[in-house]
Amino acid sequence: MTKSNIEQYNQFTAQKEQVVAQAKNKSQCYFVINQWMSYFNDNHLQSDVNMEVMEKIDPKQLQTDYPIEKIAVNKKVLKKLEKAKGIEGIYSKEGENFSLALFENKNSFRDYVAVVIKSTDSTIENGTVLVELKEKSEKEFVLLYHSSHMLICADIKPKEGKLISGFVKNGKEIVNKRNYDFEAKKLNENTLYFNIPSFRWETKQMIDSLFAAQKENLSKSSSLIIDLRNNGGGSDDAYSVISPYLYTQPIKGIGVDALATNDNIKGWELILAQYPDLPTEKKQEIQNLIDKMKLQINQNVNIVEDDIDSSFTQLLFPKNVVILINERCASTTEQFLLEARQSKKVTLMGQNTQGTLDYSNLRESDFCEMPYKLYTPTTRSRRIDIGEGIDGIGIKPNIYLTEKQDWIQEALKFLDEKK
Repeated sequence: MTKSNIEQYNQFTAQKEQVVAQAKNKSQCYFVINQWMSYFNDNHLQSDVNMEVMEKIDPKQLQTDYPIEKIAVNKKVLKKLEKAKGIEGIYSKEGENFSLALFENKNSFRDYVAVVIKSTDSTIENGTVLVELKEKSEKEFVLLYHSSHMLICADIKPKEGKLISGFVKNGKEIVNKRNYDFEAKKLNENTLYFNIPSFRWETKQMIDSLFAAQKENLSKSSSLIIDLRNNGGGSDDAYSVISPYLYTQPIKGIGVDALATNDNIKGWELILAQYPDLPTEKKQEIQNLIDKMKLQINQNVNIVEDDIDSSFTQLLFPKNVVILINERCASTTEQFLLEARQSKKVTLMGQNTQGTLDYSNLRESDFCEMPYKLYTPTTRSRRIDIGEGIDGIGIKPNIYLTEKQDWIQEALKFLDEKK
């Protein structure tokens, strides 16, 4: 928050407090809380279901706390929706046994609903309200998805007829260009290609194995393409095997501060409990951080110093590297890109990344009295202080590509010209 927007924030908060006071069940409470969280435009501020707690709740209590709403949709409404513009319309999904009718249905908590129609699935009845939407700004919404008394919230910007979970507006043909498979292959005699769709800690072994298997090819391929499209981040350790192949000069790193609250400390301690197989060095690093925070409660603590990393030796191959990026690249992936773009070998191609890094290092805590977890960022990058923050902006590519282009072919063309 800043002096320029604090009044707007206070007004928004007061308005949401008035709305939540009208709530008749926990679904409505949860939706309003997530609408309030959405104000910060921070994808690192989020919530998720706590299955361990959820499974212990009596089914009858779940029906009371998280009721399933029913709305009848008549033929007149359906006919109107078939020609509707904007977000309203009929949505379907290949292989799904029902469709959704999305239309305006305002109350204090929402602006639109998506109701099940044409169902041939015995587990989901026609008229079931599956999705609620609250308009956040033009063409942007906070979405609440109901699934067996469990709730999922997300901010969405529908485009090209897409809604959620593969549902698309009738009449729209959506080509799924996402690739979620880890892959390494030679594209031609001189070019090696890696697809890395995630940097989650659990994927580190896979990434290490891919690069180990391609060690010989890496030592003689003049060109390298690293496809990071849709890579939402994970752990910095996951990309450590890639960095040596990009290095050409010392890498400048800007450190982060952590707010040393008791909740944040508990969140870091939970990491040690959840991941007992972490390397000893990593465990000690986290423990040192925790000890430092405990000595400076309610203060910003410098937990990562600014540094210059010159520990690598420049490799002869590859000589040129293209990294493909898009709006789904976020968090740890953006940290990798901030380091990678300092290399004289590297060219970023694609579209702006998401811009979700300045406030980072998510840690979890219990979510009020509901069976959900709250994930909050615990660190703040000092990039912000020197005007180099990327949240809400993203990292720009050196070469912009459109959706209509074949990105891999464009990368090959660029690399061929660099020979």
